[in-house]
Amino acid sequence: MYYDVLNNAFVGFSDNASVWNASNPKTGKISTLSNESVNTTNLGCAIYTISDSVPGEYPKTLTLDFGAGCTSADGILRKGKITYVFSGPLLSPGVTASATFNQYVVNGFGLQGAYAITNNSSEELGISFTTQVTNGIITYPNTTNYHYSHNKTYTMTAGSSTPFDITDDVYAISGNSSFSTADGSSLVFNSTSPLVKAISCHNISKGTVSFVYDQAVSGTIDFGDGTCDDLATVTVGNIHRTIILR
Repeated sequence: MYYDVLNNAFVGFSDNASVWNASNPKTGKISTLSNESVNTTNLGCAIYTISDSVPGEYPKTLTLDFGAGCTSADGILRKGKITYVFSGPLLSPGVTASATFNQYVVNGFGLQGAYAITNNSSEELGISFTTQVTNGIITYPNTTNYHYSHNKTYTMTAGSSTPFDITDDVYAISGNSSFSTADGSSLVFNSTSPLVKAISCHNISKGTVSFVYDQAVSGTIDFGDGTCDDLATVTVGNIHRTIILR
């Protein structure tokens, strides 16, 4: 669910990159600030608000408001608001961005906590970003709450030649994440081979992670061979099960 926050940061920044010196609202469908073509692939129903206290300088604040709920062209239902603060142009090495949530819900899952993005790109690494979630809370549609944290690195493996078109971007993801409940149950994930996530695909399509449940039960999740689908295979010992990704 938190991957949606990184994706929205790229889309929102790309949509407004040429109009940072203004502070009027802009929607994904209609540009009110320029005659440029507007990217509607993902966030066509969001209202953008730019807070630019010093025109031409950073930091800059961008709020994406999905209102009471709207389904974007990517088929994802979002509601509420995300507010980003960018220290500089998001594609520049060394730039950081933070995100905060105001009753933000994606496909029925509520997100809270502190979200941070750091651009680690270099000639050696190529385009690479690290994301951190601290004090995260995921609220499931049945109102169950899980505490969540992660530290992940996204390295671009395709799409770098078209920096203002995210639709052809593909990332390899590595790192770890953890869930816990109020009663002490826990679930910890670590990537064992890079996870492949294309912007054009709703789910991870390749790679494996290991997991440990309550420090007692361990297993793996295999996301497949790169085919864009909603399937993965969970293995615990000699037991294998196909699951449907959400």
